[in-house]
Amino acid sequence: MKHLIQVLTTLLCVSFYSQASTTVAGKTILARGAVLATDAESAQQRTLKRRDTVYGVDKITTGEKSKAQFSMSDGGLIALKENSELNIANYEFNTTTQQGSASIELIKGGLRSISGVIKKNGGAYSVKTPVGSIGIRGTHFELQLIDGDMYVAVWDGAIDLTLEDQSVVSLGSNEPFSFAQVTSLGRVIKTTQAPAVFTQTIATISDDTSVEQPTEQQSIVQNNTSEKTTDADISITDVYAQQQFQAVNDATLIDQIAQRQGVFNYQATSFDVSSSLGEVSDFSMSMSVDFDNGTVPDGEISFNDAGGNWYAAYSGLIDLTKLDLAITFASHNNNKATGQIDAVFLNDIDTITGDFSLSEINNPAVNAGGDFRLEP
Repeated sequence: MKHLIQVLTTLLCVSFYSQASTTVAGKTILARGAVLATDAESAQQRTLKRRDTVYGVDKITTGEKSKAQFSMSDGGLIALKENSELNIANYEFNTTTQQGSASIELIKGGLRSISGVIKKNGGAYSVKTPVGSIGIRGTHFELQLIDGDMYVAVWDGAIDLTLEDQSVVSLGSNEPFSFAQVTSLGRVIKTTQAPAVFTQTIATISDDTSVEQPTEQQSIVQNNTSEKTTDADISITDVYAQQQFQAVNDATLIDQIAQRQGVFNYQATSFDVSSSLGEVSDFSMSMSVDFDNGTVPDGEISFNDAGGNWYAAYSGLIDLTKLDLAITFASHNNNKATGQIDAVFLNDIDTITGDFSLSEINNPAVNAGGDFRLEP
């Protein structure tokens, strides 16, 4: 009898761990470079690729120059940066009752997260970090661990960070600050602007007792011609502000990106472009999107102004519902140029909208840019 009880106990434990290991937490949207998932119980490792499932007991790691993005079972989103380690301690969601709970742990590196239905319906959702535990109040936030310090950015909603001494730091909506640095010694430095690790710009840092107002961003492109605004041409700034990557209210778009296969070629269907030298003509823009590999292999922009032909080549990656793009070559007539380009998916990924800016390297006063809309 005693032997039978031991056998039954063992079987129950095996059944419990097996069930926990097969609880689907989400699926992989993008796996770039070395992305591994390790089962916490069996210690078995597997390489994650696009559309692969992640489970409720997985520990996920990304290597050098690697990144990963996941669509969670409740419609939430998690994006891991390079050299990161994330432990999915628990992620349970009942599609019938629309209830669940989630607990994840950022061990090293960085992540961006947009909470889904679990938090929307009042479920428990927490993120453990080396400096404290974060309670989610329905939000879009970002974390980065560097040399023992943690940098926090709350882009939408709010969070409550409970430190090791049990003090609570609240950031985000209806709070004085949305950004902070928490040192390895527990000191909290709140900021009025996003830390440089998130924006690549210098942050204005202040202590709890004072608040400095952020400086206004200066436009790269100086328009000498009249501006035009149409419903079709939505600037990238407006898109981000209004859409929050569109994932907060429309996780379907993420699924559509993950499910689409093949290479699609997009062309400009509308645009609003201007130059510091006057009228612009002969505008054309193309973009090739490889949904199988999550990349933008190539794209081109070309148009003319009084100084000659502007040309730019670019490439990049799919990053959630936006495109992470970089200009690889640019010129104006015989002069080398530089610039930037931003874009997001809209309308069931059949539309790409965004903006760009270009300027001559040796004469930045000569510049051009504007908004665009692309369709297959």
